[in-house]
Amino acid sequence: MDKRPSLLEQWGQVIWRAAHNNLGGKRPIAIHSIEAVQGPRAGALEILAGLDAGRLLSTLKANDFALHRQFVPWNFIGNPSVYMSGRYVRLEAGWPNSMAEKNIQLSDIGQHPKSGGRWIAGKNEQGQTVTLSLSNTVPHFLFGGYTGSGKTWAMRSTVAQLARDPQNRLILIDGKWGYGLNPLAHVANRVGPLATEFEDVRGALSWALSEMRQRYMARSDGRLIIAVDEIQEFTKDAAIAEMLRRLTAQGRDANVHMIVGTQDPTADAFKDITTRRNLVGRVALHTENYKASEVVVGGPTPRSDWLLGAGDAYVLTPDALHRTQLVYIPEDDLSNEAGGEPELDEWPAFDPEAAGTLPETNGSGRDISSQELAVALVQAHLGAGRPTLQRALENAGVDKPGSTRADWLLGLGRGANKWLLENDWSLCES
Repeated sequence: MDKRPSLLEQWGQVIWRAAHNNLGGKRPIAIHSIEAVQGPRAGALEILAGLDAGRLLSTLKANDFALHRQFVPWNFIGNPSVYMSGRYVRLEAGWPNSMAEKNIQLSDIGQHPKSGGRWIAGKNEQGQTVTLSLSNTVPHFLFGGYTGSGKTWAMRSTVAQLARDPQNRLILIDGKWGYGLNPLAHVANRVGPLATEFEDVRGALSWALSEMRQRYMARSDGRLIIAVDEIQEFTKDAAIAEMLRRLTAQGRDANVHMIVGTQDPTADAFKDITTRRNLVGRVALHTENYKASEVVVGGPTPRSDWLLGAGDAYVLTPDALHRTQLVYIPEDDLSNEAGGEPELDEWPAFDPEAAGTLPETNGSGRDISSQELAVALVQAHLGAGRPTLQRALENAGVDKPGSTRADWLLGLGRGANKWLLENDWSLCES
């Protein structure tokens, strides 16, 4: 019999009574509602306390959560936590191992997504499948977690699922000398061999930059996905750090995506801070300390250093946050993933010229069609903003551009309109 629902109900009742009876030694705290959340690795309460939320939060956080610890009605593991989640005060406490769901394989969840740059990440607290995707909104992901967190297994599952889609081409780079991603060294749709040495990593990334430049010159429907495990092992090399910066900064509109893993997500792992900031999707597993948590989560809460390891994670995108038990694929199953020969037998030598001559803005190195030019001219003349231009291009049968390219097109249109006015031309004369 599952004891977790009754334990959560008991926890909520204790909190409610304590708040009503002058919790913290002051006047009663008004609680409007309490919702119990039965997650795979932890139980949680989401408490709506209105204007009293601040008092409830500070009381339960005081003295290393001393009061909060007394209210949890089971022998929790790890550290309990209290933080604001939207309008709610959220309380979390880890289940003992006998109650936790720690071992969730991909096959337990269901069939993986077959297209769209998507993959199954895991199971959230509502028992729902969390599916992530590489998109214009979330073009790149950072996986951060210390030894034992399950980061490498999570990255293997992600890459294996993406390798099943023929629209994806993969570049695999491993800072663990092959230990991390080697079980995937045979999978289909690889561009070249698994890169583990600095020379091969430089060659792979310079090839990716050249490919990105070609994609700006001519449209490409497929995705180029670069997966790097233990990125901190390579960013000490200035050329590699710069190429990673360019790929994360400029890759989105060229359908070039990065999946980066590190056990040390602090600033030292990213020589240029913009590289980390451009990794807008986050899979935050158990980190070593608060500093690492703040970096990988992107803020002070939630605290990933209080996660429980072995796949317990916060999955964050710009519009969602899930505490998730990540799925994994057993190593025997990984070895049975469909394979194929890479496009390249070996990576070409590092080409500094190709790596150093990319345009600094996403739009300027790409051809413009007559339709795009016409729409940009008209919309700029009408004073339209970027969203209006993007809709107008879609209505004209042109692929919707990304934000950077749309800004560039508007700038081009405005410059052309200015020239017309200065030379006594009128775009809209009848």
